[in-house]
Amino acid sequence: MLHTGHSSQPIGSRNRGFTLIELLVVIAIIGVLVGLLLPAVQQARESARRVSCANNMKQHALAMHVYENARTYFPAACYTNDSLPSADGPTKGNPSGTEHSWTAFVLTNLEQGNVPYDFTKHWWDPANRAAATIQPSVFKCPSALPPAGGYSSIDGNSRDSDSNAPSLDPNIFGQRDYEAMTGVKHKIVATGNPWPTKAERKGPRGMGGLIKDAETKVAQVTDGMSNTLMFVEKAGAPDVYQGRGNFLPTGVTNQTIAALDSLGPSKLDGIDPATGEKRDNDDGNVAFNATNDGEAYSFHPGVIVVSSMDGATHVLSESVSPVLFGSMITRAGGGEAASNGAMEPNIEW
Repeated sequence: MLHTGHSSQPIGSRNRGFTLIELLVVIAIIGVLVGLLLPAVQQARESARRVSCANNMKQHALAMHVYENARTYFPAACYTNDSLPSADGPTKGNPSGTEHSWTAFVLTNLEQGNVPYDFTKHWWDPANRAAATIQPSVFKCPSALPPAGGYSSIDGNSRDSDSNAPSLDPNIFGQRDYEAMTGVKHKIVATGNPWPTKAERKGPRGMGGLIKDAETKVAQVTDGMSNTLMFVEKAGAPDVYQGRGNFLPTGVTNQTIAALDSLGPSKLDGIDPATGEKRDNDDGNVAFNATNDGEAYSFHPGVIVVSSMDGATHVLSESVSPVLFGSMITRAGGGEAASNGAMEPNIEW
């Protein structure tokens, strides 16, 4: 017998949607999960950027070793107007006595050799304009903020007496976030200072692995290649940043205005962590990350990436003391601290 009419449906089985309260609960749960995941995602992204930064620095160090293998010496951190021909004659690495940065000497080995660079001319000479205006990604830290732009032209002598460069426009040049570390410059702490006198800081005990206006032989790095720094981050130029963790440019133009600029090697001075101002003989000074004006500076939260003279890269915590950092910088006196375990809590070595 055929049954006609409406199909039977159990009582209480009617389809219904979410109530408003249930929908709000689901949205709240999703919001909490996203809130929990977002820091992890950001941390993973920063970790990837830090790895990329370390890889850039390793490329620089390896390129320097290719240069050293061919010539038996490393070039100077920078060749300034002090390298002009004198009674002592020009240096082997810069026979023309022109102004150059270490970056110019690694361009070919960083696969930038298709851009011509004339070492008989200053880095800022029109003959080197094409090389100075490109922006190789290997010179840029992926965590660093891009240049703010809008800079006024400035000449070399206004930035530092080490350069005779004419008035130049910083807006047209490629930039670098990595720098050679040339040594300890001022009294960094009041107590237990290993470099109390100017003579000690000027001599081998205060010199870094790469120095100004002079080449470096491996034999001169008596602390050992693995215990002496070659490069550090000095990110953010041509802007100036001051104050630890304060990622706001001051509006002042940095000493370094280009990736190929002969000015700008990093030094270790006493630095006020709050203002980034340089000061002598104070136990409250910090090692880095307080200013990028001639000092080591990173945009990685709480740490900085460095490389040693043997080409290895390392991560240092901001809690590293200036004395410990200084011992890693110097080539002949104190660098042995890097291998004795004393710095393990602060350094991924």
